[in-house]
Amino acid sequence: MYSRRNRLILIAVLILLIVWTIWAARGGLYPYLIALLIGYVVHPLVNFLDEHMPTPLQRINASRPLAIIIVYLLIIGMVVTIMAFLVPLVIRQLQDLLTALPSLIEGAQTRMNVGLTDWYLQAWDYVGRLAEQYFGIRLEEVAQGNLRPQVEQWILEWIQRAAALVVTGVQQGLTRSLTVITSTVSFVLGILILPFWLFYILNDQAQVISGIMRLIPERYRLDAHFLGKAADGVLSAYIRGQLLLCLFIFIIDSIGLAIIGVNYPLLLGLVAGVLEIFPFIGPILGAIPALLVALLQSPSTALWTLLLFVGVQQVENIFLVPRIQGQSVQLHPALIMLVLVMGNELAGIWGMLLAVPVTAIVRDVFKYLYLRMSDENLDPPAAFARIRRSELTLEV
Repeated sequence: MYSRRNRLILIAVLILLIVWTIWAARGGLYPYLIALLIGYVVHPLVNFLDEHMPTPLQRINASRPLAIIIVYLLIIGMVVTIMAFLVPLVIRQLQDLLTALPSLIEGAQTRMNVGLTDWYLQAWDYVGRLAEQYFGIRLEEVAQGNLRPQVEQWILEWIQRAAALVVTGVQQGLTRSLTVITSTVSFVLGILILPFWLFYILNDQAQVISGIMRLIPERYRLDAHFLGKAADGVLSAYIRGQLLLCLFIFIIDSIGLAIIGVNYPLLLGLVAGVLEIFPFIGPILGAIPALLVALLQSPSTALWTLLLFVGVQQVENIFLVPRIQGQSVQLHPALIMLVLVMGNELAGIWGMLLAVPVTAIVRDVFKYLYLRMSDENLDPPAAFARIRRSELTLEV
């Protein structure tokens, strides 16, 4: 009795120590999280190649390392291709945008000042006509020639301050983001050792999983296996689906913006594709830079850009999301928006990235455990089979 309690206490202390250590060193662990994500995405291909290697290679345990090397070569080939063709174009457009940014900001401030000032003058005249028509009051007489210039001056100063504040906030945010990413020495060191670290993870995947399973009491191992399988089904489908959607948005938006004639189409399409990783809010955030650039060109260009993003989003929601992500998430849009806000409050950008798949995993884990504890006394395979096939009815 006491020995079991002491073992549980020891395990709990070890888990808390590990969690605290990871949290304290989280600033230098982001490259490893990225590596785990890459490994999670490519490990089915590694497994496939490993299973189809010649039998002699499998007998001498050389099939899996060779499969990993082949996947590495494929990844390197893709990266080299992107670096050779895509990156120079994006960098050139980014340099052009940075060069033109001061004039664009100045033009935007001027248009904002002129537009809002014109609106204010028109509104003043309209209110003056209404006051004279219905109440017989002349605003010019009430102001005695002094109030209107003061109000105009106050409005213009407020507009200029607001525009300057927005521009300053954007510049500071970009500067701080770049500083955080580029100034971390551990991040750079992590990038250098990632290929070797990931190789060991992929090569010893079966041993790692087996070691984790041995830490679980034998009577719970089958449940742990199916719980892991349920979580893997949600997470793998969600990650691969989001990456495919990001690629689709990048390609279609870049082509569409180029056809419309928006400046920097490749750069703006890349921004939209990257932000697509955030459900629901990603398409909105990705459309904002393109709309701003298009608006600086002409209102008609901005209108066509808005129609492009709305049309692409509708095609994505109707045709692509159901097929690419399948039944992996099955969360109501209202719930997704809520968990995104909660994830952002709890863990910032990482919370937003993980909020949706974690919520779906928690849902499936709860359904599995509830079915296992139900009066039907379902065994693990039967409970796992019913997670997705039927709605859960709570009975207490």
